[in-house]
Amino acid sequence: MNEQILNKASQLPEEPGVYIFKDEKNAIIYVGKAKKLKRRVLSYFRESTWSQNEKARRIAEESEDLDFIMVTSEREALLLEANLIFSKKPKYNVFLKDSRTYPYIYISAEEYPYIAITRTKELEGTYFGPYTSAGLVRKLLEFLQKVFKIRTCTYDLGRIKRPCFLYHLKMCSAPCVEKVSPEEYQEQLSALTEFLEGDTIKVREALLKRMTVLSEALQFERAAEIRDILSSMDDLYAFQGVEAPLDLKADILAVSAGLAALLQVRGGMLLGKLVFDFPDGTPMDFITQFYYAKKNRIPKSLIVTGLKKKDVRQFRRDFDYIGDPRDEQEERLLSIAFKNIDEELKIRLNAAHSLRQAQQILGLKRFPSRIEGIDISHTQGLYTVASVVVFDNGKPNKSEYRRYRISELEEPNDFEAMATVVKRRYTKYPLPDLLLIDGGEPQLRAVEKAFAEIGIEEYEIVGLAKEFNELVFLDNRDRVRLKEEHPVLRMIISIDNEAHRFAVNYHRVLRERRFLTSKIDDIPGIGPKRKKALLKAFGSIKGISKASEDDLRSVLKNSKAVEAVTRWASEKSGD
Repeated sequence: MNEQILNKASQLPEEPGVYIFKDEKNAIIYVGKAKKLKRRVLSYFRESTWSQNEKARRIAEESEDLDFIMVTSEREALLLEANLIFSKKPKYNVFLKDSRTYPYIYISAEEYPYIAITRTKELEGTYFGPYTSAGLVRKLLEFLQKVFKIRTCTYDLGRIKRPCFLYHLKMCSAPCVEKVSPEEYQEQLSALTEFLEGDTIKVREALLKRMTVLSEALQFERAAEIRDILSSMDDLYAFQGVEAPLDLKADILAVSAGLAALLQVRGGMLLGKLVFDFPDGTPMDFITQFYYAKKNRIPKSLIVTGLKKKDVRQFRRDFDYIGDPRDEQEERLLSIAFKNIDEELKIRLNAAHSLRQAQQILGLKRFPSRIEGIDISHTQGLYTVASVVVFDNGKPNKSEYRRYRISELEEPNDFEAMATVVKRRYTKYPLPDLLLIDGGEPQLRAVEKAFAEIGIEEYEIVGLAKEFNELVFLDNRDRVRLKEEHPVLRMIISIDNEAHRFAVNYHRVLRERRFLTSKIDDIPGIGPKRKKALLKAFGSIKGISKASEDDLRSVLKNSKAVEAVTRWASEKSGD
């Protein structure tokens, strides 16, 4: 036991605060909160505590230093603890881990804000979400454009001289050309915000009223447009697949078996159905980390079981209601949240079973919890790229996918390309439990040579010869052919397909970018900066060629450059 820490602990005040244990490397290993700091911290050094709490014993034994932060209330301690746990991720704390990156709807912070879909929360502005389904979010964004006509472009509005096609489709109010006043735009934005916060009934009633007025005024075409918007609103309800009361604005939280499931209901729509890894976590831990540390929007109500009365009191100022279900509908939604946990557990058990089978069939020394797949893509040797996809415990970990441009090759050579990406990746990153290569023995030999060149001797690798659905090895083992429906083959093919998809998409992007660049290079007298500005403003070669002189002048700021582009466009149209 570290006497220095014990002395420090004995001098702590009996006041609320947060305490921080650090190891010999000064790394934070545990953060806790206490109503009375001294009493709580000293408890970690009592044998009576160790007999009931193994984690407390390990914290006491590994700690080499102790810090504390005084606060004015238990609530302040709770929020500070949550922020420290989330930012520092100490070894012995439970912290919320996203099983994947979920999309948000983002509203920028400027005079005429734009809306967009994002998976990060880096920019200043307002975020709604996270949402479960990218498909649902795309449908939602399209609906918001139709109803509220908020822009989705990120252009500098001062440089735009005419509205884009979205204005003509009645999906944008065109603030770029002052078709709407700042006050009117803010009204639209406020209504959009209310809708995302759950006031869907208000929006529906306003649309119905407008449709009736238009019909009575014999403006049937415009009334039909409102009818179509209402129909798309109904599609949103159908898409989310769970019935909920139209006036309910609540999150439904279930915590069980090392997982947390959260349903987000807003105005009768299930906008989020999220599952998180949460080993040993409690509902209280989830609330502080998800809503306060991660700064997600707090709903009017949180339906959750297992909270103590004193815990509920700390959050009363933020939630209109927090606690057990109040009626049968909320009971049913909570039951659905727990069923989501059950389904996730089944999926993980099936994945674990397939991975155990893979270990046995492939003769792997270790359980293949991390598998990486590599694929090469090019067009007759041009724009050669490689992709690396990562699967953790049978599930794609897209945040760790990587793309590589292979520019070192003088002529088309898939084997050299494969060797190049292997050397570039595994001189920087650790090896996975299993490396999956798209191809047979020649590709495997290229990888073997690459590993030898960078001094790696021990690795697990398998090739997929897709023509025969055969698994190929480097040693003298026979190829393994599995039935098409075999779970191991299905898993390996899905990883290979994902690597192929990721590589092909990147290759297509580079090819199209090169096509655009080569076409715009035909414009004489225009430098790289102005070419980039033209593409950003008009989006394509076609857009540039159709731009008016006024539009070009607003972007290029130079009469000779405008003249050059106008002449080029004229010659192009005469081709």
